[in-house]
Amino acid sequence: MPYKVKTVSEFLKTVSDIQNEWTGLANDELIFPWFRGHANSSYLLTPGLYRASIDPDNEYSYRSDFMLKALPFLSDTTFINPSSDWDWYFLMQHYGLPTRLLDWSEGSLIALYFALFYKREDDEENPCVWMLHPFEFNRCLHKRDEILFYNHELVKPYIPALYSGASLPKSPMAIQPSYNSKRIVVQKGCFTIHGDNKISLEKIPALKNCLVKIEIEYYYIDLIKDELIMTGVTESSLFPELGGLARELLQYWRQNSI
Repeated sequence: MPYKVKTVSEFLKTVSDIQNEWTGLANDELIFPWFRGHANSSYLLTPGLYRASIDPDNEYSYRSDFMLKALPFLSDTTFINPSSDWDWYFLMQHYGLPTRLLDWSEGSLIALYFALFYKREDDEENPCVWMLHPFEFNRCLHKRDEILFYNHELVKPYIPALYSGASLPKSPMAIQPSYNSKRIVVQKGCFTIHGDNKISLEKIPALKNCLVKIEIEYYYIDLIKDELIMTGVTESSLFPELGGLARELLQYWRQNSI
């Protein structure tokens, strides 16, 4: 059963209690969980490529198109130009192209923001935040009690060279990305990446002890939104660009024009 909360303080206490439990199970080695917000608690932990209308077999083609056509836009989004297939893949994910990556954040309130502020007005289901124990995740699926960097030899097969036809690994993995864009940095981004198995993470039996769902009760959403804004978690803090500022101002004046 998921945990249920009504305020930011309840949410943070729940997060802390779970973190302490996981830390105790790890012989008091402090565990820093990852978090992912869902606007609807029924949404599955499935990456965009495996829930989109696009054919996953076309991934090579639109990866290639993105790499060819994105160059004029890079100066506004990245610190350095992408130098590997992984750099390009992370950028694709953060700018809306479906990939086998699933976004997580090291910040619990960042995930809570996405769960609440990206909810449709006609959706009256509880939003939620998923909490992940990334070390246990990799230990269960890969017998590695660590979070591997994207350029590690065991991770490289998840992004085959373009048009190589190489087969993908079967099980998903928790990885650390390159911090090559402003969005990844401010959102404290980290990722799980799926292989060729399309099953959502919460339906993988081996992961039952490293995934926890925290639901936010629907009728308290507006209260928690106000509390979040007071903590400084806003649209422009997560999207540090003119578009983020514009959306933040629209959110404010819509709310204060009622």
